[in-house]
Formats: sequence, C-alpha cells, structure tokens
Amino acid sequence: MRWRYIALLLLVSVSACGPGRDYPSERAVLKATLLELFSRREQAQVITVWHDPRQQSPTLSAFGGPWDHHDTLALQVVDTTAFGLPFLVERITLGEMERFFRDHPKGWDAWFADHPGNAGVVEVVKPRMFQDSAIVYVGRACGELCRSAWRVTVARRSGTWAVSRVDVLKVP
Repeated sequence: MRWRYIALLLLVSVSACGPGRDYPSERAVLKATLLELFSRREQAQVITVWHDPRQQSPTLSAFGGPWDHHDTLALQVVDTTAFGLPFLVERITLGEMERFFRDHPKGWDAWFADHPGNAGVVEVVKPRMFQDSAIVYVGRACGELCRSAWRVTVARRSGTWAVSRVDVLKVP
C-alpha cells in the first residue's frame, strides 16, 4: 500500500509540472535563429559553437548575471546534425581555445587563417519558449575587439518558426 501511495504521489507531481519541453520546437527555433544570423546576415561558411559553461564563454560571460528573472542564460549544447544548415558547425571548449591561442601567437589572425569562412566562436542560450514565440540570446567572439550579442525573437505562424526581430545588444 505504501508503494502505491508513493507511485501516486510521483505521478501527481510529474503531471503538475506541465507538458515538459517541446524539443522539436526548440530545435526549429534554434535553426531559424542560426540561419538568420549566420547564413542570411553573415553569410558564414562555418561557425564554431562554444561547448563549455557560460561563466567561461568569451562573450555572454561579460553580462555577469541573468538579464531577467526568467532567463538563467544557460548555454545550449547545439546539436545541429539534423538542422540541414548551409554552413558547417564545429564545437570548441575553453581548453581547446587556450591551446590554440597559446600555440598561435598571431591570435585571431591565425584563427581565421586556420578557419576560412568562419564567423567566430558562437554562444547560443537555451531558447525561452512561449506558446507561439521564443527568445534566444546569441553571442559571438571574433577578435580581440570583436564581440557581438543579439536577442532574437522567433514567432510561429502556420506551424513554421521564423525570426521576427533581431536586437543587437551592447556587450559590456
């Protein structure tokens, strides 16, 4: 009897948490965001996605804490294998970047020579999903004095996710 009570309690607590994450929609939002920023606007051939915690990231870590109480700025591990993006997506960690820049004194000049067509190191925050819209924060490091950040609003119309607004953020 005690186990039934525990199982019932678990079931009620799980169902009270709501429907859960909508992974297909999150993936569609991320795809629309990356296409807008790095295919349409930047016309990149390659992006390198940051694959470490936000506290160590080259751009978004400059913002310190969260922008608001809903957004913890948790970096998304972007699995783009099924996105069908028109550019290559690589991953990099802090250790790999430190090694590269230690081994290449010319810094970012060496980076872009070794990574032709690359848009820089991109940080993608987990989308904040709403019913028919989402907000995604994206940062990009591309040199000693080159950092960008965007707040991208994506809307769903007729079942398709598309970018409706891109705000450029001032990086501290």
